Order: sequence, then C-alpha cells, then structure tokens
Amino acid sequence: MTDPSAALAAEYSDKADAYVQYWSPVIAPMAQPLFERLPLARAEWILDLGAGTGALLDQLAERAPAARLVGIDRAIGMLRIARRRTSHRLAVMDAESLALRSAGIDVATLIFMLFHVPDPIAALKEVRRTLRPGGVAGVVTWGKDEGVPGLAIWKDELNAISAAPDPRDPSVMQQQRMDTPDKLATLLRAGGFTAVRAWTQVFEHRWTIDAIVKVQLGCGMAARRIGSLSAQDAATCEARVRDRLTSLGPDALVYRPEILFATASVAEANGDDDT
Repeated sequence: MTDPSAALAAEYSDKADAYVQYWSPVIAPMAQPLFERLPLARAEWILDLGAGTGALLDQLAERAPAARLVGIDRAIGMLRIARRRTSHRLAVMDAESLALRSAGIDVATLIFMLFHVPDPIAALKEVRRTLRPGGVAGVVTWGKDEGVPGLAIWKDELNAISAAPDPRDPSVMQQQRMDTPDKLATLLRAGGFTAVRAWTQVFEHRWTIDAIVKVQLGCGMAARRIGSLSAQDAATCEARVRDRLTSLGPDALVYRPEILFATASVAEANGDDDT
C-alpha cells in the first residue's frame, strides 16, 4: 500500500521546478509577518520545517545574524533546488520523527506545511521536543481561501472533457483541522505548547491569465489531472479555460486569501501560561 505522505513528497519533488517559478513567489511574501513575532535576533539555532525550495531561509538568517539554520523537508527534489539557493544546512526528514536532539532549538518555523502532515499533533509534539525551554514555534497556514482564481473553471473543463479524478490522497490534507485561529490554537496546545497567540491577515495578489495557467499546469490541481488526457484533449481543455478566464473582469483575477499565523512557546521552569 502506498504511503500517502511519501506520494505527496514525490509529487512535490517532481514539480519542484514549477513550484519555485510559479507558486513560491506568490506565497513566500505572505509568511513574512510571522518573522516580526519571533525572537530571531537572539536565536542560536533555528529549525525550518517544510523548508521546500529554501525561499525563506536567507530572510530568516537576516533577522537572526547569530543563528545557525537547519531546513528540513520530505521532498528531496525541493531540497535540491534549495541547495542551489542557500548555504544553510538542509536535510530530508519527516516532521513526525525528527532526527534531532531534544531541547536544542530556539525557534522553529512551520510555514505552509502543517496541513500536509498526517498527524499534526504528533508533529507539534516532535517540534516541542526539539525546542529549548522558552523556545518558540511559529506556524503559517491557510484561513479562508477559495483557491487561485479560475480554479472552478479548471474543474468544470476537466470534468467536461472526462479527465481522471484528482489522484492526490485527501487523507494527507489536514487543513480543516487548522483553518481558524481557535482550531490552530487548540492543535498547538494539544502539542504541549503554551503562550499560544493566533491571528489572521488578508493578502492580495493580482494574477494574469498566463500565470494562472502556468501555476495550474505546473504544480496545481490541473497538473495532477490533465496528464490523463491525450495531447489534443489537453490542449482543448487549456484553450477553453483561457477563453473563460478572458471573459472575466480584472477583479476576478485578484487573489485575496486569509492567512493564519500563530506563535507558541515551550514552558520554562517557572511556568508559562496562555493569555
């Protein structure tokens, strides 16, 4: 039986080049408000879980000049790109079973990755184990999000031309367990964290039709389904999608996702309560 997490890691590896070109530049800026809430300036060791193509490692390093950074990910193809972009330590590792010693990390970041972990609480407990007393974890995930503009059009046209269903195993997607501040805070507390703070922020990204098509055919839902079609049917489907996107007004190409942030601490010896 195929491990859904391994299959997801393989998918990200296969699509790493498209991801770094079309999707990472969209979401990486949305994570940056987290950095202002983390004690980076005094950190000695920082762990970035789900580091992917390394888009945020250098930005973390700028804010943590004395720190040594470790980036981990299950997708080796993503880390291959990261190795070309940064000199920080990188390793293939499972978030639910970290090959790191206990109580050695000052700050851990989990940016757009916790929803991919089959057991988010188990992963949070592992992160807590690696953090020193007083250490801080920072999480970024999705709140209210209808998806990239045109997603419904892609689904309509793929269904109309009888493309195969999305092969991604839904069991690896845990987003509904963490799509509000209360839900995310509950997970962090279940993972053993204290001083939990959660908040949201709405971002705006204006897409072009070409960019929407490239991200979907490169690393989105359409990329997973359109491969089941003949070359002619795939071209027909793309043309229909482009025609329908062209008929939309400019405001329909604006992406306004709600991003959810949280910070949480490992209790020190004198205790650390939520407020």
